[in-house]
Amino acid sequence: PVPTVPQPVLDDSVVNGTLKNHPELFAIVTPIKVDRFEELLRDHPNQPFVQSVVRALREGFWPYADAKPDTYPDTWDERRPEHTDGRSAAFLRAQRDEEVALGRYSPAFGPELLPGMYSMPVHVVPKPHSEKLCLVNDQSAGSFSLNSMIRPESIKGAVLDGIPALGDSLR
Repeated sequence: PVPTVPQPVLDDSVVNGTLKNHPELFAIVTPIKVDRFEELLRDHPNQPFVQSVVRALREGFWPYADAKPDTYPDTWDERRPEHTDGRSAAFLRAQRDEEVALGRYSPAFGPELLPGMYSMPVHVVPKPHSEKLCLVNDQSAGSFSLNSMIRPESIKGAVLDGIPALGDSLR
């Protein structure tokens, strides 16, 4: 089964306060018709896995992370200086606007992070063999990175490459 939210996170009053006070920032967005997906997999031999995926599609996937270590701050902003290159800055704004329109990024809520939030930097890199740019969400940046909360042994052998990989694992 895919991982569930660890109990210490479920019990975190800081995180729960922000979730309760700002549910509009935490929508679960998926192109998958979850009821139909569940119906199609009703005879799948690994029902615990199927049901864990269905639950995650409805409630949100947990990224294999442990609860925030006690030594980490409740809120962290790993922001980097803004891009001064006009092309990169315009690309970032366009990508942000597209992600917000698609519901994959939260709409703006003010200049400061809310309690319990972590913000990781975004970068722009050129696509190989192309003039086009690529958006990079750097989840490994800094001393309190999101990826630092994932133990390597918890994802050993897991393919974390999106919906196609998920589909392959359901076969």
